[in-house]
Amino acid sequence: MPKIRLFFDKTLEEKKELEIIGEEFHYLCNVMRCNLGSVISLFNGKDGEFTCELISKEKKKIILKVLKRAEYLKINNHFELAFCPPKSQRLDFLIQKCTELGVKSFSPVISDHTLNRKINLDRIKKIIKEAVEQSNQIYIPEINEPTSFDKYTSNNKKIFFADIQSETKFSDLKSRSDSLNSSIFIGPEGDFSSKEINILRERKNCISFSLGPRILRSETAAIASLVLFNNLKN
Repeated sequence: MPKIRLFFDKTLEEKKELEIIGEEFHYLCNVMRCNLGSVISLFNGKDGEFTCELISKEKKKIILKVLKRAEYLKINNHFELAFCPPKSQRLDFLIQKCTELGVKSFSPVISDHTLNRKINLDRIKKIIKEAVEQSNQIYIPEINEPTSFDKYTSNNKKIFFADIQSETKFSDLKSRSDSLNSSIFIGPEGDFSSKEINILRERKNCISFSLGPRILRSETAAIASLVLFNNLKN
C-alpha cells in the first residue's frame, strides 16, 4: 500500500490521540480501506510530519495515536505565483501542478483580458491541500483574494513577468531572483493588454523574462516558469 498522507489542521505531538471524522474519515476508511494497525502520516504545516497508527474504528469516526515525528525532506518554496485565472478545468490543472512544483502562495489577478473573473476559493483550497498531500510536502500555499492588475503591480515586491519579447538573459535572472519577496506573474489567454505591458515594462520592480518564441497556454506558462525559477534557486 502506498504511503497515506493527510493534512490535519490541529496541533500534532507524540503520544497524542486524535479523532478523525467527516471527509478524512471517509477517505481513510472507505477509499484507502484503513483498518486497525494501519499507519498514516499527518502534517499540519507547522509541527512537521508525524507517523500515526489507527487504534480504534467506529461507524463514523476513528482514533489515531501519534507515534513519532517522521523525517521528511524540507523544501523551501521561494515564489508567489500571480496568475490571471483561466476557466474551469484548466484553472484546476494550473493550481494542482503548480502546488506540486512548490509555491509560497497564489494570487489571482484580474487583468483586461482575464476571462474567469469569479473563482471558487474553497474549491481551490481543496485542490491545493490534495496536491500537497500527494507531493510529499508539508507546507500549504495560501490562495489570496483576487485583486486588480493595477493594485497588484503597484506593490513593492519584485515581480517577474512572462513577456515573449523579453531579451533578459538566463544569467541575469539568476542574479536577480534572490529576493524572498518575489512573485512570478503569468498573463491571461490573449496576453496582457498593450497598456498593461507598458506598465509592467516601466515599473522598476517588474522584470521581464521569456519562455521562448512559442505561444503557451497560461497554465503551461505557469508550470514552465516555476520549473525555470526553481532551477535558478538550486
